[in-house]
Amino acid sequence: MTETHTTSLRFGHVTEYDPSRHMARVNFPDLGIVSYWLPVLVPNSLKNHDYAPLDAGEHVACIMLGEIGVILGAFYDDKNTPPVKDSEIRSIVFDDGTKISYDRKSQKLSIDIDGEVKVRAGKIEFKADEKFTVESPENLVKGPVRREEL
Repeated sequence: MTETHTTSLRFGHVTEYDPSRHMARVNFPDLGIVSYWLPVLVPNSLKNHDYAPLDAGEHVACIMLGEIGVILGAFYDDKNTPPVKDSEIRSIVFDDGTKISYDRKSQKLSIDIDGEVKVRAGKIEFKADEKFTVESPENLVKGPVRREEL
């Protein structure tokens, strides 16, 4: 006897998340079941890698074929609304209040963080068309400092 399964779009909430495999289990309240471990779709996973962990309770959409499936992603609902209500702004807001946003209309990138920012590169160049301001209670420069006139 051949078993047939119907492909279905299902909505549920993450119950467990495995960060080492980027997989989660999902509770489907309409069925009264919790899924097996399901992979979470990402934009890239071969040469470039994208990783955004899911939290328990995250509202997700899944494509299921019987008991196997994949988590398509999380989505907003009436209880969990988008942090920005402007289609010109792309924003990432973290649980600790850190916010990274870019406004396409004003061409302004904003980063608001209470913690540390570390940048490592072979070479860093800053260039401002108008003004470059540094404001800090203390400034420390390690290594020789050279000044050139424009």
